Amino acid sequence: MAVHATRLGLVEVADSQRWTCSLPLAGFEDLREFVLMHVPAQGPFLWLQSLELPELAFVLCDAACFGLRYAAGAEYEPELFLAPPCVLVMLPQQPGEPLRVHRQAPVLFDVHAGTLRQQVFEPEHVQGEGAWVGPAACAPVNAAWAERIISVQPR
Repeated sequence: MAVHATRLGLVEVADSQRWTCSLPLAGFEDLREFVLMHVPAQGPFLWLQSLELPELAFVLCDAACFGLRYAAGAEYEPELFLAPPCVLVMLPQQPGEPLRVHRQAPVLFDVHAGTLRQQVFEPEHVQGEGAWVGPAACAPVNAAWAERIISVQPR
């Protein structure tokens, strides 16, 4: 299927690359279908593109790039997801401002099920301040996760 992403142009999406929200994203309860896109020149950052609303895309990044770790528990078992927790990145409004992230509410991707959800963690279950530490801190990308991400060149 071809999808028109307003920021990245026309992109071909395989059914195996679609993600469905198992719980809706806060503030976007009516949107359920997304794809993940990576522009190689943008380093570790990903675009979470809505399939239902082409003008809506979120910037995500592996939480480890921001020095964040999440405690395993009843609602989060890292070994079941095969993908790193990803934080929503808030882009700076002014030059020189730091990147900020939604520290306590990462997006979790269940690679086997093809689902995503935003999980809210209590402050005591989040380690790290959420400051940029760089891509060297990111987890290695496993093959199952990589196959679900669409590599694109900007138009």
